[in-house]
Amino acid sequence: MSWPAKFSILLLLCGTIAAAGFMLLTNNRSGNSPGLAGVHEMIEQQFAEVNHINGDDLSNLQQEDILLIDVRELSEFGVSHLQDAVQVDPEMPTQDFIEQFSKISNEKIVIFYCSVGQRSSNFADRVQNALLSSGAKAAYNLEGGIFKWHNERRPLFDNSAQPTPYVHPYDPIWGRMVKDQDRTKYR
Repeated sequence: MSWPAKFSILLLLCGTIAAAGFMLLTNNRSGNSPGLAGVHEMIEQQFAEVNHINGDDLSNLQQEDILLIDVRELSEFGVSHLQDAVQVDPEMPTQDFIEQFSKISNEKIVIFYCSVGQRSSNFADRVQNALLSSGAKAAYNLEGGIFKWHNERRPLFDNSAQPTPYVHPYDPIWGRMVKDQDRTKYR
């Protein structure tokens, strides 16, 4: 790749990072914050092949028809997750994922989520074709991730399957997208 092409890609990447930073800084913590909505718009543009589902539509699905995949680190999952979600490493290779989950995803709607939707959209983008080929009904990314879910006061569960009001904020910057800062914790 030529030097001008590499420079153009670098400028595009810097612009994307700057835009995401601006959205984070202008977040008003209203639950429907422009920051979280803006990040979701960027995610939809970046991962055009990934379908998204909102919290209301997910809540209306039958639990036995879905497989929830939490694409966050184990420490984040340990604080809270959606009921019956399975945690996977965000860097898990596609083939390993298919080998491990193709049987339990057969005839299921697979929903991926992370903090805001970036890691889960990236993961869904990598595995969805193989997942659908192995028998899954559909694959979606949860719009706004667990942060939007939490901001909407939807149920979260800890590792002992007990309800919890807490969510892991990922880090101090991204955690600003959580409306109620008193309901965040790292452990």
